Amino acid sequence: MKIGAAFSAIRGGLGDVFGRLALMAILCVIGAAAATGAAAWGAFTYVLPLIPEGTGFWGAMLDLADWLAGAGIVVLAIALSPGISMMIGSALFDVAAGRVEKAVGVPPGRMVPLGEGLANGLRIGLPALGLNLLALPILFVPVANIVVFLLLNGGLMGREFFSLAAVRRMSWKEASDLRKKHPLPVLIVGLAAALFPFVAPLFGAAAMTRLIAASKTDTSSAS
Repeated sequence: MKIGAAFSAIRGGLGDVFGRLALMAILCVIGAAAATGAAAWGAFTYVLPLIPEGTGFWGAMLDLADWLAGAGIVVLAIALSPGISMMIGSALFDVAAGRVEKAVGVPPGRMVPLGEGLANGLRIGLPALGLNLLALPILFVPVANIVVFLLLNGGLMGREFFSLAAVRRMSWKEASDLRKKHPLPVLIVGLAAALFPFVAPLFGAAAMTRLIAASKTDTSSAS
């Protein structure tokens, strides 16, 4: 699979998200933004008031602590957004992949039951939440925060979205072998998905379906 296939899949995936998947994308954005906003609101409402007030030097230190806590909540909300969106959007992954399969003219894959789709959402989202929490201190470091955020979530999204799209038409082992055979294109699409965290699962379903279709075309041409 050539690197160009990854960029072609990204272009097609973006077209799908803003086209045939637009309604699902809106629902995904609303759900992920609402969940992220609710978590931030709860922290501002119930955590910040726990910081006491004071006067003089002690009061200035408490005001600084209050400001730092507020900034920390905002950064935390940003860090959690990819994991939250992956858990919410992964329930729609197979529906989105099915629509794209029809659009690109490949045979329809296996439709994953709703319960399995929700389980896949947790399987994808929970590691993303945990790793983003572990990387939280780095998110306060300029420049490094952007690099770590993109590489961390891009790697996770590339791996998981490719696997979810691939198992619709092959075994998990075959999907894993195919992903390991084309690590760079998978990573490139994953990095693109990390740029759009609130619609990442839908973009991942569309772009990875197109990437897998391209890999099948390459295999057929080679044989």
